[in-house]
Amino acid sequence: MSQFISHRYGHLLKNHAFNNFQDFWSLPENWVEEPNSRRGGWSGASFHTLCDDNGESFSIFVKRQENHNYFSLGNPCQARPTFFRELTNICLLEQIGVPSVEPVYYGERFLNGRLQAILATVALDNYRGLNSLFTMPSMKESIRKEILHRIADALRLMHSRYLRHGSMSGEHVMVKLHEDDSFDIRILDLEKMRRSWHRLYVSIRDIERFIRHTPTLNKIEHTEFISHYVRNFSPIQQKLFVKLTNQCIFKRSYSKGHAPPLIHLGGLDEVTK
Repeated sequence: MSQFISHRYGHLLKNHAFNNFQDFWSLPENWVEEPNSRRGGWSGASFHTLCDDNGESFSIFVKRQENHNYFSLGNPCQARPTFFRELTNICLLEQIGVPSVEPVYYGERFLNGRLQAILATVALDNYRGLNSLFTMPSMKESIRKEILHRIADALRLMHSRYLRHGSMSGEHVMVKLHEDDSFDIRILDLEKMRRSWHRLYVSIRDIERFIRHTPTLNKIEHTEFISHYVRNFSPIQQKLFVKLTNQCIFKRSYSKGHAPPLIHLGGLDEVTK
């Protein structure tokens, strides 16, 4: 796929004169943050506000990159933009019912020997990152618990398809709260998501990374999160899962030169329900 245009938003793009790759590439470089330079290239993102059919503001998140590529095992000789993998993974999660961002446009081109790519998605207005959201003292414990359950369900669904997120953390879960205490979550940053045929490995690596990189969770919530994730496991499978998760947390923490964030995961080695 060298180009993707959303059926839902294609007419809006035309109304705003977004007809081709260059129209997106020429947008002002009002970067959300300084572009990342790695993989022999760079990658950056910016917000742009349009108007929908009703004259309401409509924001898109436009990511641009150049020579920010990867090589797949299936085709190790051909470089592809990491945004192509991200788009593929967004579509894959949509197919299995895991909420992520909504793609509006994808395109790529070679220019002067350099591979450029663009991925535009609908901006997540009124969403907050989980790490930020859980610092709010007004957050009800019951809502926090339901949000953790929803995240655990999403991960378990991904892992059942042998998909590993690869960089799971509270920074990559966006939540939108509604006045009636209902909420919506989105899983972001899918550039590293890939398939692995070792389901236990896939599950443990994502779970332990989420725990280590979501500092706004407490020990009780660690227990709640994993208890919900393994609730359909047998007692033996639960104990093995928790044991291996603990070992992975210790290993990853010590490898970075500091003590693990958790000595015990709130008694999770005793989970039996």
